[in-house]
Amino acid sequence: MPIVKAAPRRRSVMQGALAVLLIVAGALTAGYVALRIGSTHDFLGVAKPVGKGAEIKADDLMVIRVNDAVGLKPIPLSRANTVVGKRAAVPLVPGTLLTPEQVTDHPVPAQGNQLLGLSLSEDRLPVARVKVGASVLLVVTPKKNSVGGSGENAGDLVPPRTIAGTVVDVKPGTRQGDTIVNVEVSTADAPTVAAMHAEDRIVLTLAG
Repeated sequence: MPIVKAAPRRRSVMQGALAVLLIVAGALTAGYVALRIGSTHDFLGVAKPVGKGAEIKADDLMVIRVNDAVGLKPIPLSRANTVVGKRAAVPLVPGTLLTPEQVTDHPVPAQGNQLLGLSLSEDRLPVARVKVGASVLLVVTPKKNSVGGSGENAGDLVPPRTIAGTVVDVKPGTRQGDTIVNVEVSTADAPTVAAMHAEDRIVLTLAG
């Protein structure tokens, strides 16, 4: 009767070593993941849209727990009291981390400027959406009763007068089709813009 030989132990030794390596690798991976999870921190994030220059309120913010972000320096949750009440240096987008560069102490309007709210109809705005922070030109149009090439209004707009401004906020108007655009202009130009807007003589254009 033939004697059955035992299988070589070499293969079983190699399999055992491989199993040990897999166990060690799994333990190291688990430890790394645990370490990374344990190193997360609470930072300030944006909960609501905030226009450039608008005051940052407590309900505009939320807590975002992440690992240290490479290339970013988000504001820790512990410094929330230093952010609330300040102004947005740029438009703040919900769901993003808040960084020191996005917050400013400078008021809006800036010194030497004034803030005007303009209620404009669709035919006095560009088709493209006017965004917060956009540079605009306010064009003064002729009076509706202006006739011909003579009279006090004849040379009023040759070329048309334009006034530079910056959009601070954009909201729907109270009347259908109207948009309220808060524009920052120089103090010297503010009275002219207010008077021309009262006469419905302002058209807003986007600057290049």
